[in-house]
Amino acid sequence: MTTTIVTAFLYSEDHYQNLEFYIENGKKLLNFKMNKIIFIDERVHDKFSDFFTENHIFIPITKETLYLHTYLPKLTNKVHGNPEKDTNMFFSIMCNKTEWMREAIHRNPFCTDYFVWVDFGISKILNNTLNIECLSKPYENIRIGSIWNPTFINSADPYTEICWYFAGGVFGGHKDYLLLFADIMKKEVLEFIKKNNYLIWEVNFWYLIYKKHKNLFTLYFCNHDTSIINNY
Repeated sequence: MTTTIVTAFLYSEDHYQNLEFYIENGKKLLNFKMNKIIFIDERVHDKFSDFFTENHIFIPITKETLYLHTYLPKLTNKVHGNPEKDTNMFFSIMCNKTEWMREAIHRNPFCTDYFVWVDFGISKILNNTLNIECLSKPYENIRIGSIWNPTFINSADPYTEICWYFAGGVFGGHKDYLLLFADIMKKEVLEFIKKNNYLIWEVNFWYLIYKKHKNLFTLYFCNHDTSIINNY
């Protein structure tokens, strides 16, 4: 395989979906026949013992390993979202996707040049018409799923409302571009919270980055269904 799947699961007690829901859907993802690096909440690490195989690298994590963890006590919340889901803890987990990708690339246990992020719970929106092999396609820059066309301005305010210019669940590409994306994302997030003192959805940050760095991305159109993988 020329591509490594990267995913992560860190459970937040203030999230509206329960722990068993995530474990069930995560196991469906792990059944995909590709090499994977899984950053896993140390509290549930042993629940995945059936998947401790040579093509799965599990890395235990805690909330303290998030780069935004120390900022959380000082942040306010100004977004117009779902109060049962869109908390600063949730945002800090979502914004860590590029950092987990960075660590996976530095570790690179399968010696691949291409990596693809897949959300741990993505199976909840999929069905049996899935073509997982398409995730092996090599893209040099950032291949990322788009729902709203980012060349048109939507009425949603990216500073306070969820914006689905990007689907969020899948992105990938060559390791060099993914490392650059991680650098830009971290800089964007830290500058945002320094100026505004709150967090927003990772897909909103990606849209703000896209407006400044269009050449970094290759888009494909999809929705929150099998097209998010099949169209990759």
